[in-house]
Amino acid sequence: MVRRLIVNADDFGLTTSVSEGVIAAFQNKQVSSTTLLVNTPGTEEAVGLAEQNPGLGVGLHFNLTEGRPLTSAESLTDENGQFWSRGQLLRKLLTRAVSPADITSEFIAQLDRAEDLGITPTHIDSHQHVHMTPAVFAPMFPVLRDRVRRLRLVMPPRMRLTRLSDFTPSASFKNRVLRRSAAQIRKAFGGLTNDRFVSLHLLPRRTTWTADEYRSLALSGPTNSVTEMMVHPYAPGNDLASLYRHHPNQTAHNEFLTKCHLEHQILTGSPVFDPTKIQLISFDQLG
Repeated sequence: MVRRLIVNADDFGLTTSVSEGVIAAFQNKQVSSTTLLVNTPGTEEAVGLAEQNPGLGVGLHFNLTEGRPLTSAESLTDENGQFWSRGQLLRKLLTRAVSPADITSEFIAQLDRAEDLGITPTHIDSHQHVHMTPAVFAPMFPVLRDRVRRLRLVMPPRMRLTRLSDFTPSASFKNRVLRRSAAQIRKAFGGLTNDRFVSLHLLPRRTTWTADEYRSLALSGPTNSVTEMMVHPYAPGNDLASLYRHHPNQTAHNEFLTKCHLEHQILTGSPVFDPTKIQLISFDQLG
């Protein structure tokens, strides 16, 4: 039985090199879907690339942690009008310092922006998985129910690891929390979602991986399920270094970029996914 796999490239529109990397992997038939940031300098360029590449599913990468909002959402931003970092946002959510109405308004504004640019989102996910936080999902839900009925669920599988050193204690805890949130959100949402979620980025201590490991992830799990594989096939470029030159943890960020460049190399090289075993689809083919 041929397995159905969504290979979704996040961060479309972040920078030129990111968007070009996504398109190169799609043209190589190793990526079937992407999600668009609509508040970044590369948004309109990415939309143009999507128009030139029909067949690429384009969803909305809802963003509360990068750049500036499209609304005057004061509870979501610092004194300079920039979104809080993910860690800051989570802390403020815990102390109820974020207005749910601000989240709803920003979500609507980002959906409207995508549609104004000619993109009807195939589905919704989010930058740094913030939608998997119940305090973010709840204000999104009425809009999701009425406008977009497809959603990424981030539910890291309970893998039997061959190398336990791949996981840090904090990553293991984070994955348990994500699985618990995914179960709650699936029950509340009622729309169409992926059945499984995999990514080599869930192994934080790994600094490298191979095409064989992508194939193994794609072929893991039940044959009748739909698996989403999250990827970040960033093409090398100085624009990313410039964008993040003031990142507070340069070492960790540089390690992430190295992994993304490797992902680009693998997904634009020899075919990874055997079409006799794996059918690549996008979220609009669910249901």
